[in-house]
Amino acid sequence: MSSSTKAVGGILIAGDSTVDWQISEPPSGRSEKFEARYLWALQEGPGLSCVVGGAALDTQILRAAARLETPSMPVTGPAVPDVIRTDPMTSAVTRTFSSWKPHPVVAGARELAWRMDRFVGIHPSRAFPAELQPASFDVTPSVIVLEDGTHLFRSSPGLWPAAILDSDAQIVLRQTGSLGKGELFDYLCEHAADRLTLFCIAGDLRKEGAPIGQPLSWERTAQDVVAAIRQRPELDRIRRVVVGLSASGAVIVDREGASLIYDPRSQEGDWESSRPGHQFGSGTMVVLWLAWELGHAGADGDISAAVINGIETARILHTEGYEAQPSESGIALSFPIAKIAQSIASGPSGDSGIECVSVQVDPGWRIFDSASTGNFREAAAQIASHGVNRVGREIPLETMGYWSSVDRIEIESMRSLRNIITEYLASPGRPRPLNLSVFGPPGSGKSFAIKQMASVIAPRDDRLGSLEFNLSQFASVDELPDALQQVRDLRLREYLPLVFWDEFDAALDGRELGWLVSFLAPMQDGAFTQNGITRPIGPAIFIFAGGTHATMDSFKARALELPGAKATDFLSRLRGYVDVLGPNPDGPDDRTFPLRRAILLRSVLQRSAPQLFAGDELRIDASLLAAFLDVPRYLHGSRSMEAIVEMSAISRKLTYERSSLPSVHQLSLHVDADAFMQIVQQG
Repeated sequence: MSSSTKAVGGILIAGDSTVDWQISEPPSGRSEKFEARYLWALQEGPGLSCVVGGAALDTQILRAAARLETPSMPVTGPAVPDVIRTDPMTSAVTRTFSSWKPHPVVAGARELAWRMDRFVGIHPSRAFPAELQPASFDVTPSVIVLEDGTHLFRSSPGLWPAAILDSDAQIVLRQTGSLGKGELFDYLCEHAADRLTLFCIAGDLRKEGAPIGQPLSWERTAQDVVAAIRQRPELDRIRRVVVGLSASGAVIVDREGASLIYDPRSQEGDWESSRPGHQFGSGTMVVLWLAWELGHAGADGDISAAVINGIETARILHTEGYEAQPSESGIALSFPIAKIAQSIASGPSGDSGIECVSVQVDPGWRIFDSASTGNFREAAAQIASHGVNRVGREIPLETMGYWSSVDRIEIESMRSLRNIITEYLASPGRPRPLNLSVFGPPGSGKSFAIKQMASVIAPRDDRLGSLEFNLSQFASVDELPDALQQVRDLRLREYLPLVFWDEFDAALDGRELGWLVSFLAPMQDGAFTQNGITRPIGPAIFIFAGGTHATMDSFKARALELPGAKATDFLSRLRGYVDVLGPNPDGPDDRTFPLRRAILLRSVLQRSAPQLFAGDELRIDASLLAAFLDVPRYLHGSRSMEAIVEMSAISRKLTYERSSLPSVHQLSLHVDADAFMQIVQQG
């Protein structure tokens, strides 16, 4: 049948294929507990099995999905013959090797799933087997899937499907390195740029020098990715580029604009970080869904929906892991083809909460402004009453322990600080303290925020021990060595000291910022002098919390005006900082403070009066809630909100009522009592 008389439809798959060999470790894990000479008696060895990857895996899954439809959509692609699948030493195909073992489905859970534990290596093939070359296709495809693994396919024109030229099929190209390069990419740009969708991962863009920072906020990540694509003419000239951000999101960059697919509750890398084992297959799932959508709907396919479905399916794959069957030679693993095919044919079950929003170029862009149909005040009331998981789901929320924030700048600062601490904890040696600073207005919760962050990132074998010293209460600089000796003592008890130097910007003996010079040696050399003896401090995390300056900019501006304070030397020893926002407005343009208040109120009540909650719902008088959200100012920041709750008669109640409030003259210690009660009485 000539191409002019072929029926239109179906999926054609071609490209690099692999055979992926898995070494399945014994489920008991006993091999890690005994000396090697005793392992001979265990009679419990590893298993060895393989699955196909690349174009061959795409073919298996999409063919299985198509069989679940009526009529069944034609799917044609390569199949790896048994003679290659059964020989781990053959060089006829690219082989990968990895170690697999059962991991908790979620950190701390007893239920286990087989996931990759360690990628061992790869052996590229030096030839392209005839069995893996594109097969004939008796219909004109509606979509062509091309796997460019930077092996042989990209530089072998004889292997490229003729349908690239002979049809108007949409083309989905996955590249796993050397993005926008190679003979195949140039050929596609010349003949099918308007039909080409390129899929790649953000990690490959970063590896090639793209200035895509580590995940700090969804807004920043999206803008970084869009800029990276727009700055590369070879990528910007095709129909669209889909950039995968692990199992949490993706950015779609096309000629009309750009869209961010995101999980408001977890940024890039967060979702899988709580699910042990290497995350695998997320790119494959997105590619398959793009092919499925374009194969059914053609050029008018819903790309955003396809990417969302791909991420949801990737989460199913990682959550449930590979299928495992006992055999005479250990555990045999296999890809869950039927399960994934069912997910593609019928759509993922459940609601992952993944959202889609258009990316804006404004540096101050916030997703809430684009995605929310209400306003900050309405969203704050809903969040306080029902929690962030039932309302305001499109708002990115960062949570570390009991600390939460919806403010983009605050989230970026806290995540940046978290990344610095995580890197320090993972570094060997650590001869001196890690020096950080935190600023915020009084009562903003500076120490609370850092402690909550530290509680969720500290490794189990490096327990954190907290110390706090208020320098404004020290009588003289002579007290500092005794404080540093307490830091040493904590380390000797095998804790990693987390030390808060509160009000480090206080005056010393009448000298403004006089404490700075005293910390230069401990910060730089990791040592201090006591009674003429130099004593090492060892690993520690020093948090310098401002007391007289609410922001780093304020502190820096003043410090640099005082040459004797050694501010430049002090600042050069810092490795990061964060400005923490409190429950009060940060200025006339601050519109997110009601959201901060709502999150803070829920956090305070969950810790002090959990009986007020029925599931996620907070039982509180509507006018009382309005007063907490709308009172002009908390005189002592978050401490004032906590104090009002603690002063209220709620310990034996199931609802926070008006009658629970303290007297007006007690309220006046923490808010404008008349303004607070006026709001209550208007309800």
